Amino acid sequence: MPSVATPELSSSRAKRASYLRGYVARYERQCEEDEAELALRRSRDEAQRAAERAREAQAEAEAATRAKAAFMATMSRELSAPLAAIVNLAQLLQAEEPAGTPRGQAAAAEIGAVAAHLRDLIGDVLELARIGAGETALVEEDLNLDSIIADSLNAIDARAQAKGVTVNFCPTATRVRSNGRRLRRIFDDVLMLALRSTPAGGGIAIELFEEREGGLMLSVIDGGAGMTPSEVNAALQPVGAAPIERADTRQLSLALAKAFMELQGGQFFIESVPGSGTAACIYLPPRSVRRSA
Repeated sequence: MPSVATPELSSSRAKRASYLRGYVARYERQCEEDEAELALRRSRDEAQRAAERAREAQAEAEAATRAKAAFMATMSRELSAPLAAIVNLAQLLQAEEPAGTPRGQAAAAEIGAVAAHLRDLIGDVLELARIGAGETALVEEDLNLDSIIADSLNAIDARAQAKGVTVNFCPTATRVRSNGRRLRRIFDDVLMLALRSTPAGGGIAIELFEEREGGLMLSVIDGGAGMTPSEVNAALQPVGAAPIERADTRQLSLALAKAFMELQGGQFFIESVPGSGTAACIYLPPRSVRRSA
């Protein structure tokens, strides 16, 4: 016999159904409020991150401005000193000794050396600026690496002998494709820095080897006191990043070497251990290596 719903039972079911509908409605409202709160929180987080990025960008821009100012101040001193020397030596030649005397000849030679240094500084500053602005085209040529290294060694030979420093290098008959003038300048700068760092009676080693991938690594290892990791990092920072009193032409030459090697698809870096000397490393990519005997 079928059951018959009493009025009391029907009322109870209706109340439960009404309660469930109310519960579901409250649950849906709560979910909507939670989603809105979550969206608001996400929006606030995004706004905060955007503000932090803006502050970081502003700080970087201000740091770049200070770096440029420091760089220009440093280079002003580097350029003004040779100019002052040129003026003083020129006055000496005019007032005291005719150019044909030994003293006049020595003064004239010093004027030439100082003027060449000034010319190189100005050229380096302009070239570094052009590379940074992406305005430098890489003009490459086939080169005998042994000849370039030999020319750089000849340039420091007199200074090395006067200091009693020996330089060890074994020719390898390696040919590369690069910009001869800039590659020669990098070797000149690296060797001169190695000579300055090596004490009297010490030695400099030039090591050259090909990697399995076909790239070429050239290392100039001095006999100096070495550098700490922080000193290595500071030496390779963009020009002007160091305080004015610590910036020098070494930083300019290293910055230019790094910029040029990266322009060629290679690398320039420094490896050093305090007390064990410093290695300036020049890496040429496989496409720049032509032949190795």
